[in-house]
Amino acid sequence: MFGFLKKSAAVDTADEQQQDHLAEISREKITQLEQQLATNPRNGDTQKALMLEYNRALSLFAKSRRYRNDIDGLFVKIDELRNVVRQSI
Repeated sequence: MFGFLKKSAAVDTADEQQQDHLAEISREKITQLEQQLATNPRNGDTQKALMLEYNRALSLFAKSRRYRNDIDGLFVKIDELRNVVRQSI
């Protein structure tokens, strides 16, 4: 009678693992882009790519329980990147 509840729990676990995996991939991309930006802070393409990845990461981190606590840090990094962009203009 309550078999449907057991099946959804397994699906939820798989969905959580997928969200964690997507968040981890996004974190790796952010790390790579931040390293590129550190070597050349005036690279506009890297700045744009990093801002896009930060915005993608916000939604991915919000869906992932493992990375949810990192959202505040992302907002700080977004503000820092905005300051770098303003200085390079």
